[in-house]
Amino acid sequence: MLDIPAFAYQEEKERPVKVSLLCWDIANPLLEKHVQIHHDIEQVESLRLTYNWESTINFKKLIAENHTIVITNLAQEIVWVSHSFEAMTGYGSEEATGKIPSFLQGKKTNPQIKALIREKLAKLENIETKILNYRKNGESYWCSIKIFPIQNAKGEVTHYIAIEKEIN
Repeated sequence: MLDIPAFAYQEEKERPVKVSLLCWDIANPLLEKHVQIHHDIEQVESLRLTYNWESTINFKKLIAENHTIVITNLAQEIVWVSHSFEAMTGYGSEEATGKIPSFLQGKKTNPQIKALIREKLAKLENIETKILNYRKNGESYWCSIKIFPIQNAKGEVTHYIAIEKEIN
């Protein structure tokens, strides 16, 4: 509880008094970010359990460090994105779900990098690179990406997971 100066009427005299601040509006942005991180961690854990993924990726740490996580199916359609995806791209999860991540690429995206990504994904290999992507508003940004095929307990690849971070 915080005491802040305020003006109030007391016994028909106008003078400053102290009132208690009982509102969480000041902490709301920090609380909201914490809730989003927790929600993202729960969602990834739910997907891991649903598909029985065998992975040593520390999603909790990555999400807490503000990395963006993008999960696609084998057809490379987005099935889930972390909350930080919207901050990085301008696209909400509803807008991204069902699309192929290449929708973020544009006219100045290096075609050799795009071909390398396609080649590695076709071979079910890990890839780490930088790529020029475009936000919803058309602004370009450089993105560091690491893409991993994820296997289930039977050793079958079921999804791809991309760990992304905007770079300067």
